[in-house]
Amino acid sequence: MTTLSADRPSSNPQDDLFGHAPFAESLANSICRYPGNDGLVLALYGPWGSGKSTVLSYVRHFLEQRPEAEQPAIVTFNPWWFSGQENLARAFLGQMQAVLPAKNAKFKKLGDLLGDFAEGVGGLIDLSGMTGGAGSKIGKLVGLITKRKPKDVPALKSEISKILRDAQTRILVIIDDIDRLTPEETRQLFTVIKALADFPNVVYLLAFDREVAAQAIEQQSGMPGERYLEKIIQVPFELPPVDRVALRAALFKRLDEILGDTSDGLFDQSYWTNAFHDGIDPLIQVPRDVVRFTNTLAVTYPAVRGEVNPVDFIALEGLRVFLPGLYDVIRTNQDKFSGHSRDNRYDGDQRAIAAFHEQWAQALPESLRSSTKALLERIFPKIGQMGYGADWLAQWRRALRACHPDAFPTYFRMTVPPGTVRRSEMLALLSLAETPAALGDALVQATSVKRPDGLSKARALLERLMDHLEEDIPDEHIPVFIGVLFDIGDSLVLDSDERGSFDFSNESRITRVVYHLLKRVYGTQRHTLLKTAIDQGCSLGVQRYLIATLSDEVKKECEGGEKALVDQDALDDLKACWLNGLRSKLSQSELLAHSQLARLLAAWCLWGDQTEAKAWCEAATSNNDGLLTLLTKFCSYTRSQAFGDWVVRFQPRLNPAWLERYIDTGACAQRLIDLRHTDVVPDVAREAVDQFLKEFEMLKAGKNPDDVDAFDDW
Repeated sequence: MTTLSADRPSSNPQDDLFGHAPFAESLANSICRYPGNDGLVLALYGPWGSGKSTVLSYVRHFLEQRPEAEQPAIVTFNPWWFSGQENLARAFLGQMQAVLPAKNAKFKKLGDLLGDFAEGVGGLIDLSGMTGGAGSKIGKLVGLITKRKPKDVPALKSEISKILRDAQTRILVIIDDIDRLTPEETRQLFTVIKALADFPNVVYLLAFDREVAAQAIEQQSGMPGERYLEKIIQVPFELPPVDRVALRAALFKRLDEILGDTSDGLFDQSYWTNAFHDGIDPLIQVPRDVVRFTNTLAVTYPAVRGEVNPVDFIALEGLRVFLPGLYDVIRTNQDKFSGHSRDNRYDGDQRAIAAFHEQWAQALPESLRSSTKALLERIFPKIGQMGYGADWLAQWRRALRACHPDAFPTYFRMTVPPGTVRRSEMLALLSLAETPAALGDALVQATSVKRPDGLSKARALLERLMDHLEEDIPDEHIPVFIGVLFDIGDSLVLDSDERGSFDFSNESRITRVVYHLLKRVYGTQRHTLLKTAIDQGCSLGVQRYLIATLSDEVKKECEGGEKALVDQDALDDLKACWLNGLRSKLSQSELLAHSQLARLLAAWCLWGDQTEAKAWCEAATSNNDGLLTLLTKFCSYTRSQAFGDWVVRFQPRLNPAWLERYIDTGACAQRLIDLRHTDVVPDVAREAVDQFLKEFEMLKAGKNPDDVDAFDDW
């Protein structure tokens, strides 16, 4: 399990990742070598997150490593801890009162004196430095102090100064996080420091962002902030900027810890190099950026590992941390970023899209505009100048790229949606090729697993198989996959997996997988492989679908189209093999119950002997149960929707003309009338019977049920 990096300063210079230790050691030496005993105020300037707190921690470390006689007494004061309190002076002096007596026996006398001094000077400082509501409260406190008749403040200060001078021990007061205070608190703290800065042997080391502090002081006092600081700070230091090599090294070390090995094959080193230098690297400016960024990845990446492209995910998480506005634009505009560049076919669309992308680009900080645009053009090729067509989608899907519409949502959900087939599941399925029976069982079992949208897991597996055909299925496993699909494929064909007229059936999905695997097989091996799979498999529906697809190919080749996968002789042989299976593999009841019975009978008539097919149908329908079953297999539905109407109407269809080459429709109609009259038609067949008789009467009346408006008056 990957742990988070604590957002706290490093305390051991041996853990220094950013080159802060040498500077801190030099600063510690300067503090010890300061020759005078006058009060001194040092400042360490640096932007937020640049490592000031780490430097202060290292300074303390180096000072504590010196001989005891050379060590100053160190008092650490973090004003942020006391943020919101009315009197920072009391808090500051209270910290010295609590710490110093324990540091040196000579400081024990300071305890009560500092307490009295805090009470006496605290109210005066606040009264002089504050106005408004807080000032009125301080006024009341000063009133209380006056009633208690505190010791004379100058006398207290003189007494404290003598003790500090006689102790001959330097005191280092470290004050951090000044730039986290409110403007009012910032000015108040500097007022305190200014009032107390002349204690002998006391050195103040302040760390803050100079620009932030100056703005806060100017906002509160109206004075130029820089000039105000100059009057207080005697020796300023600028924190040396962290070397970019060190920043990158720290980032890469944490990424290795979070992402671990890249054995899943999704990490492309070349792609990472380009994406990093394009736009990730400019986002990382200070050490805290590394901590924030990698802590975010430590939380979000494990949930989607193996289901996203790691480079794309790192890049998008970088945008989420450092450019959240742009991240939201991408998240809420999938159609503008994912997909291929030929999605937009109209000039008007192109202009609108160009304006959209220009808008978010202009909203970026100028320093990051160019690099961020380059990064996004790499992540989402659709928005770049180079054209990428639909032929790239398969490659992007295999790599789980964010630019693929199917993969895009996972990057922003921070989890894999319920029902999604994980890449690990697909790899486990592919490994079952060593045991074909187990592979078939796994696919069949997937039909009983329903996704939240009601579709089966089997459908999802078939769709995901397309992503793995080229690289993850070795040549020796091609016969296994084709053989298994031709054997159990019909079990995967579910009506519930089809949604609307424009959706594809699982028959189509299986055929697509088989077809693309066949393209990897050359010469006569292709025909031999197919014939063996048809001969040994029991899924006549899936086999028929593929043979029909190959027939269309051969026909188009004869008309001047592209070369077909098999020639006419091979095709005829495959049809003959399939017909033999139709006659021998399924019993009469099994064939009659087949979900694709209508299509199987049509192929029987087209590729074989229509007389033979009709004889089989007459035998199968000689009893009423057989007739009713046949009718239900031929019953279909059409969808209609009036203009401006949201309601979709479903119209059952069963034209007796469709069955004339299989049965005597007139004789069957009379049998059905008799069955309906005696009320022995089961519910499962009632709709088919009613529709058959309805359209039978339409035909008798000279009306074609297949006409568009045939049912308007019926």
